[in-house]
Amino acid sequence: MFDMGLPTHWHVNDCASTQGYSAHECVVCLSSSFLVSFLVDARGGAMRGCRHSGVRVIVPPRKATMPMRVTCRYLKRDKLSHPPPLMEGEALASRILELGPVGAKFLGPVIIEVPHFGSLRGMEREIVILRSDNGETWREHTLEASDDAVHQVLNDSFEGEELSALEEVNAGRTTRILTTDFPQYFAVVSRIRQEVHAIGPEGGMVSSSVVPQVQAVFPQGALTKKIKVGLQVNLFKPRKGASAGMLKKITVNHLPKKKRFSLVW
Repeated sequence: MFDMGLPTHWHVNDCASTQGYSAHECVVCLSSSFLVSFLVDARGGAMRGCRHSGVRVIVPPRKATMPMRVTCRYLKRDKLSHPPPLMEGEALASRILELGPVGAKFLGPVIIEVPHFGSLRGMEREIVILRSDNGETWREHTLEASDDAVHQVLNDSFEGEELSALEEVNAGRTTRILTTDFPQYFAVVSRIRQEVHAIGPEGGMVSSSVVPQVQAVFPQGALTKKIKVGLQVNLFKPRKGASAGMLKKITVNHLPKKKRFSLVW
């Protein structure tokens, strides 16, 4: 169920007269809890899951193009005909998030906060967001939700006590998603931290932030065109008789085709 944080000046009569809703719909609009959906219009609002989900959706004012009923619910991976493809070292950090209306566009970024159970082991792993617009194909969500980007969205739309309340994040592991449209599904994925660089015929180097001594060097002329190269370093538990420092797995990815070249020593 969802708790909708709305301005105190919302009234049933105002809602009915200005938005064209029926009286019953306006009562639902002002209700303190929702099962899987809520109404939002140009005035925006902040909705939080009151059940075990803990999901919060923040729609800033003047970002909804029209009144709409937003749906938001969790799904198990095996309920999808085409679940997100997971590669070696990747795993879902929460259930799949289904959103609606599918394809809805906003005039600016909206914020979705999703609790997750992924352990990042310091800097060894990272959280990435995958999206599916049609329920069949998946791709990485590219709109970065850095702290600065999130704070800018909040500061441009809210102020005072409202801003302080919205900037609070649930204790524990929570990731934020910035999006200007609704895909059909979002997936929160935990993976080994990956450094991605564009390397061309002029050559270059990719180094790991997990183990800075690990580097992939491309001499000049080694490539015929510019490609994106991802470097991952996976620290394994030592085998019997081997020290922890002797076991590192390096994976170099050729993006976006995901051609992997691994080296273990």
